[in-house]
Amino acid sequence: MTDQAAAPHVAVAAQLSLDPGPSPAAYRAALVLEALARRREATTLTELVALLELPKSSVANVLLSLEAAAMVRRSARGWLLGYKVLELSRSLLISTDLVAEFRRTAASLPALRGETVLLGVLEGLEVLYVARSEGNQPIRFVNDIGSRNPAVVTGLGKAMMSVLPDADLQARLALIDELPTPTPRSHRTVAALRDDLLASRRRGHAVDEEQGVPGVICLAVAVPGALVPTAVSTTLISRRGTPELRAQLVRDLHVLADRLGALERTS
Repeated sequence: MTDQAAAPHVAVAAQLSLDPGPSPAAYRAALVLEALARRREATTLTELVALLELPKSSVANVLLSLEAAAMVRRSARGWLLGYKVLELSRSLLISTDLVAEFRRTAASLPALRGETVLLGVLEGLEVLYVARSEGNQPIRFVNDIGSRNPAVVTGLGKAMMSVLPDADLQARLALIDELPTPTPRSHRTVAALRDDLLASRRRGHAVDEEQGVPGVICLAVAVPGALVPTAVSTTLISRRGTPELRAQLVRDLHVLADRLGALERTS
């Protein structure tokens, strides 16, 4: 075993001498996650037992509970951290610098500062809303922070899907049994959706033309270089969406997305 592989054993096992607090089970779950986080490869149950110096039955029960919560996952060679951990890590990042920069920049851009602007991430085939800048329009669009919408009927979702690697996009599209159709303008076929995503990729931004909500349009731009697919958008009443205003909003969205992308690359 290399020094790098041995390090988790020492670091994690040493923590067992600390006071586990009122919930030993939660404490053990944290130790399991810590051990998996420090490993760069799948870890078997036997290896985890040795690393943690805990009873095999206890570690097995913790793994099953964490698996049910999507915090860990199995592979052919052992256990790995689950994608939910990435979501939680992303939430921590979003709650600090990224959200602060999003709000600061959105409020400073000439066209966007008066509009409803949203920041979202892509999870499977859903958009998770993580921040909002209200602007000063008399009509407000309600997308609660932490809420979700189908990606295929939102500008944010289509912007993020349009920049996915082809294999990733194809895998996600293959999961679709039936497209949501909240309005008459919603896509009815995966082929039509794919054409829309390819068009979004070519022009550098996505457009929701009343596909999610009647009478409402959305313009969205993906954040370049984000670890998790991320995008920014603005939402407005359709009758306000003149070609001139759309062009101004798209320019500002690109500025906002580029600034957030630069922050992601340096954080």
